[in-house]
Amino acid sequence: MRVVIACCGLEHTRRGYEAFSSELFGALSGHIDVTLCKGSGKRKPHEVVVPCLRRDFLGRFMSPWRALYWEQVTFAIALVPYLILNKVDLVHYSEGNLGNALARFLRWVGLRTKLLQSNGGPLHPRHFNPEVFVHQVSKDGLDQAMEWGAHPARNHLVPYGINAGMFRRSVSREAARKQSGLPDRMFLILALAALSIKHKRLDYLIKEVAAVQNEDVFLCMAGEPTAESDDLRDLASRLLPGRHVFMTVSRARIPELLAAADLFVHTAVHEGFGLVLLEACAAGVPVVCHNSPHFRWVLGDAAHYTDMAASGALSENLRYVIGNESMLRSLSALGAARAENSFDWKILVPRYIAMYDAVLAS
Repeated sequence: MRVVIACCGLEHTRRGYEAFSSELFGALSGHIDVTLCKGSGKRKPHEVVVPCLRRDFLGRFMSPWRALYWEQVTFAIALVPYLILNKVDLVHYSEGNLGNALARFLRWVGLRTKLLQSNGGPLHPRHFNPEVFVHQVSKDGLDQAMEWGAHPARNHLVPYGINAGMFRRSVSREAARKQSGLPDRMFLILALAALSIKHKRLDYLIKEVAAVQNEDVFLCMAGEPTAESDDLRDLASRLLPGRHVFMTVSRARIPELLAAADLFVHTAVHEGFGLVLLEACAAGVPVVCHNSPHFRWVLGDAAHYTDMAASGALSENLRYVIGNESMLRSLSALGAARAENSFDWKILVPRYIAMYDAVLAS
């Protein structure tokens, strides 16, 4: 079995897709013949840089969405010769336009390489090319596909994985805060998300933290800037003057930020999966997130749930959680166990390999 993990944004974009692709490659290496095909960066053992028109370049001439579309299409064009020359059996990827383009090109050249798309968006089943197999990362995604009438043999439920050991605290909270320039004597709430309003709903988070009316609470929001970031900065400056910070950090610094946090809050009400929640759990940071069947499926009893769609709900729960040391310790222990025992790669690698075998046998 020869597998390619393809991600056109890897090493020039920081999102969940890129993190998943890189970590899946690392987890599978040594177990199967796997190659990581990426859109930029340095070539390393079993990694291939596929030339493409990158979104950051194309964004000078067109909308961000069109730039992303053409990055995926040009990446697919350049990837096809590699698939032919190396007789690749399966390509595993996350971005829909990349898969649609690959399906078309492979059909034209008569190549029988199987395509497997991770549904981390999540996308409605109608958006999937009928030639593509679907890696459902959540029960919600699989249930929706079955209700819509998708073929069961083309849908496989295996959750995202995590290297739990990577996120375990290796420095003290005080040292981590000093390294990141964060206040050492305040209760630190951390959000790791794109700096956006529509999806990650950081405007709601800012308003709710301000409504707690506790001058000893500090909010750190770390993620990739978006077109909405300036509005968020203005809002935080008005409502949390001197008690907030925005930052964008490399993935290597995420464990450091988690080590600095007293509480992790995720305000999105919908996620394809929410891998960052497990990263916080692995670091032993208590988690507060939206009360929905999906998040409960991921975290079980390892989180404190709140109706993030209701004004005032989060601030009320924050008042309850902050200072409740026994609850914080319990959530920390439950979260670390959840990440280690249910989602660590050592648990999930055999399931990924079984999924690949099932796809190739179909």
